[in-house]
Amino acid sequence: MRLQFLPAPVFTLFLLGCGSHEPTPPPPVETGAALDELGGVYKYLVAQRLPAPKKVDELAEYEGSLVGAYPKIKAGEIVVIWGLSYSSGSNQVLAYTKDAATSGGKVLLRNGTVKDMTAAEFQAAKK
Repeated sequence: MRLQFLPAPVFTLFLLGCGSHEPTPPPPVETGAALDELGGVYKYLVAQRLPAPKKVDELAEYEGSLVGAYPKIKAGEIVVIWGLSYSSGSNQVLAYTKDAATSGGKVLLRNGTVKDMTAAEFQAAKK
């Protein structure tokens, strides 16, 4: 039996044609990491002496740095307390997962810390 081989360029084109042409989407960003992204943007705003955002549209120009947070904020999965800014000495809540008040969840404090809070801790936290 005689084996017949394809020339290398033809074989390469054949292999390229067999794969999917759709890029694999990146995995979703975990909520804690998304809140951490948001904290980083708030730190940047303070360092640049820029005002704190008062609505979601004011974060649009930082969307590239908020690949996990921005879609979650727009979808209502993360709630932001608008008008507050980063403050290294503050334990006040800046942003939180939408269910934090009832079921507990991840919370971003004004000092940039992301932590888990129970519903009771969230209710007692300064906002």
